[in-house]
Amino acid sequence: MMDDLLQEMIDPAPVHRDAPRRRRLWTTVTIVGLAAIGATTLTTSAIFTDNDSTSAKIETGTVDLAIGQSVPFAFTPQNLAPGDSTYVPLQVQSNGSLALRYSISFDATTAVGSTTDPTLSPAATTGDLRDVLVLSAYDLPQAQCSATTFPATAPTALGTATSWTSAVTPLVGSVAQGQDAGDRPLAAGGSEWLCFKVDFPLSADNSYQDTAVTLGLTFNAEQTANNG
Repeated sequence: MMDDLLQEMIDPAPVHRDAPRRRRLWTTVTIVGLAAIGATTLTTSAIFTDNDSTSAKIETGTVDLAIGQSVPFAFTPQNLAPGDSTYVPLQVQSNGSLALRYSISFDATTAVGSTTDPTLSPAATTGDLRDVLVLSAYDLPQAQCSATTFPATAPTALGTATSWTSAVTPLVGSVAQGQDAGDRPLAAGGSEWLCFKVDFPLSADNSYQDTAVTLGLTFNAEQTANNG
């Protein structure tokens, strides 16, 4: 018993008030540790950055076929007799930003003649001029497309039609999509002259006096890029 008392006097037990002090100490250590971790995190996130951007416009091209108006579309001469021919030059222009190819079709309808009907004996029946006229298209300049300047040796025609109807009929190339035989290519901004010639055969008889026809031409164009 005495020994126990002496031991307590030599090495007394810690008072209870030291327990809160130790808790505060551990709390402080914990806070300092968390602060150090937070500081490390902030330091790691502080990196150099840079940004840039750009933009560009995208637009489509155009296919724009036009028939030049520098020369009226009118056949000369008129008042044809059997064996005559009549001519008209025509300029074809590509006004778009894309290269193109084009084809030509035609149609014909009967019209009323502008002269006084002749008095024939015996009387003649009126013929359909579309049955006898011959239409041809040539790659010729404007200066060579007339009755006086057309070449004596005609070049190979781009297309010829010997039978005319009111139905739209191919003359040069094809309206089918893609590259077809006879299609005419034109660069963007390019142009060319064509010469259209109509022949009135010498074999035509009296039934074709004072007859007339209206000829129509249709030009169909399509892009050449990515198209055959």
